[in-house]
Amino acid sequence: MRDEGRSLEVRRRERLGPDIKELKFKQMHLSQEVPRKPLAWPSENSGGGESLLRLVTRSVLCIVGILPVMLIGIAAQSVILRFWRSGGTTLPRLFLWWVGKVLGVRVIMKGEVARSAPVLVVSNHVSWIDIVVLGGLMPLSFVAKSEVAGWPIIGTLARLQRAIFVDRARRSATADIARSIGHRLVVGDTIVLFGEGTTGDGNRVLPFRPALLASVREAMSASEVGSTPILVQPLSIVYSGLDGLPLGRADRPCVAWYGDMSLLSHLRRLLSIGPVDVTLRFGEAFEVAHGDRKALAKRLGDEVREMASEITTGRAHSQPASAAAS
Repeated sequence: MRDEGRSLEVRRRERLGPDIKELKFKQMHLSQEVPRKPLAWPSENSGGGESLLRLVTRSVLCIVGILPVMLIGIAAQSVILRFWRSGGTTLPRLFLWWVGKVLGVRVIMKGEVARSAPVLVVSNHVSWIDIVVLGGLMPLSFVAKSEVAGWPIIGTLARLQRAIFVDRARRSATADIARSIGHRLVVGDTIVLFGEGTTGDGNRVLPFRPALLASVREAMSASEVGSTPILVQPLSIVYSGLDGLPLGRADRPCVAWYGDMSLLSHLRRLLSIGPVDVTLRFGEAFEVAHGDRKALAKRLGDEVREMASEITTGRAHSQPASAAAS
């Protein structure tokens, strides 16, 4: 008798309502438990033949376009460094610019490196491509772990950029590295330090390591140039596009080189997925006083993280005041 006066449709919705709610609840939790696979990975694409053709074509282009130039460039650079050391930055920059063009890397610049004083650029680290991108833009050198010197191709690129290699197993080497950085800054070199000490997945900026920034304070006293300010400038590197399309959070790790990935497997995947866009966002440079290296690491890490968020989300980044870090 309770159903009297109510339409058949109303009674049907009441009976099926709990089942529909339960089905929607299960679908929602299933979508959270099984994340979407990166669309850009060639192994996940249905067009495997197209990816293979692209891999073969771009591999041949790299061999023909890069290898002969690299061999000639290494010989020429060794001669230049022996007889004309001040001119040793031009050839590596041109070579890395050429490597980036052959690999199909398109660079989007937001801001620029400070030119008013010696500057240490502190950045996040996503891939070995970072070295190609930054080295092709301007004359600079990198602070890299000693293992990089023995890596194929990448070690050669780093040496061409007169990289400063750090042996992390020897704590006593910190002071020597600091003096080396100080000397290079004083003579006008731009030094790039990857603050995380390793590479990330392209989505997160890992905490910056204070130990790596201890050299900033040491370099100021080791250089013996109290009247010359040494600037520190944050830089955020984000791989923002792939094959002409924006890269989302699920797809960004396909460009990153992190974890236990081998160089060969990463290069193979990179050549299979097409041209890459990378956005470089330079923050405001500031002078560093003799202060807390942990506070400096946190400040730089927060700024790089905020600038990366600006690139990926479009949210405006407010530039900090240029007051000296205490």
